[in-house]
Amino acid sequence: MALSRKPLRGMRELPPPEKRIEDYLVRRIAGAGRAYGFEEYEAPVLEPLELFAAKSGSELAVEQSYNFVDKGGRELIMRPELTPSLARMVAAAGELAYPVRWMSFPVCYRYEKPQRGRVREFMQFNLDILGASGLEADLDVILVLRRIMLGLGATGERFSIRYSSRELASAVLERAGLDPSETPLAFKIIDKHDRMSREEWEDWAVQEMKGVAAADAVIRLASCSNLGSPWLRSIAGDSPAYSEMVRFSGMLESAGVTEARFEAGVVRGLDYYTGVVFELMDTGGENRRAICGGGRYDDLVGLFGGQRVPGVGFGLGLLTLQLFLETYGLLPAELSSSHPADLFLAVYSEGQRDFAVKLAERLRDSGVSVELDITGKSVSKQIRTADRKSIRFVAVVGPDEAGTGELTVKEMATGRETACREEQVAGLVGR
Repeated sequence: MALSRKPLRGMRELPPPEKRIEDYLVRRIAGAGRAYGFEEYEAPVLEPLELFAAKSGSELAVEQSYNFVDKGGRELIMRPELTPSLARMVAAAGELAYPVRWMSFPVCYRYEKPQRGRVREFMQFNLDILGASGLEADLDVILVLRRIMLGLGATGERFSIRYSSRELASAVLERAGLDPSETPLAFKIIDKHDRMSREEWEDWAVQEMKGVAAADAVIRLASCSNLGSPWLRSIAGDSPAYSEMVRFSGMLESAGVTEARFEAGVVRGLDYYTGVVFELMDTGGENRRAICGGGRYDDLVGLFGGQRVPGVGFGLGLLTLQLFLETYGLLPAELSSSHPADLFLAVYSEGQRDFAVKLAERLRDSGVSVELDITGKSVSKQIRTADRKSIRFVAVVGPDEAGTGELTVKEMATGRETACREEQVAGLVGR
């Protein structure tokens, strides 16, 4: 029986045209991070299951992840996200020059139903500041996120950064009469308010909260999108968390982040968030999932023992970002058809093969990317291959070229031919 040609469902498989798109996103995103002084790091793909069960919550670590017992009897997990690993690394690092600014492009794994924008193996971008407790750090990571989006051609009409505060949400729910033990359930309900129809979600909230009064507080909080709301001010206007949100809103406005807006219903689903939380959303509604999410997690590093190290950061899924960019035509058209070779060298016959090999090496030394024919097919078939690969320039190495050292370089898109010496090729192909 023939082996299947298909990869495991939901696993990454990127042929060159798709890999070029991912590489383009990585370059642009990393450039935005470096503009703020962030440096790259990497963490293990496999971690102890208890690390994520304790830090991310059992729903993600157990129900939605790849976890197993290895040959040594250890319970392991293929990382579903990166923040717990980062916290462990920082806790173990000893003396660091705080605040640290770290970023990474991890491949992560989640065992869930594949659908648009959600797969089982995916690359994301993580960016974090650790060792700074002030709102200036929260502002900085949002500024990086905004720079990424603007740098990719998105405008404020296409996306918004919705922000809120877990501290504020907790204060509102407690003052509305909820016991602190009910807060995690309330957050879970609020986090799903935009994934269901309004009527269905409200019915579910009443059922889960086991009471109309408690459910009403949850529903009103999830629906509040104005810091100046009379209801919000009456119930939490004198709280430190409310004052912090007002100050943060002013900081965003002063920094020119016009794409940001307050949404009390943003609480994020992971257990370790403690303060400001935010999501990047498609305002056109074509991509209904959050493109990016993040927030403050001041207690995570301290759980490993030692000093308390506040942190704030975000995770940006490259697939969801790509879908957003494709929706609005923001990916460069040439990405899918570009080729890394600047020049294709066709070889007329085996008599010119040795010369062509040496010529290709010298051109590569000068900075020109060269694909040299290795098939021995006819020149016409070689040129047809170069055209199918979308290589921009072609030159044929025949007896005359081997004798004189002069090439006729053809630009495939226009058909224009240029006679030049070897040392002129780099300038001609744009290197």
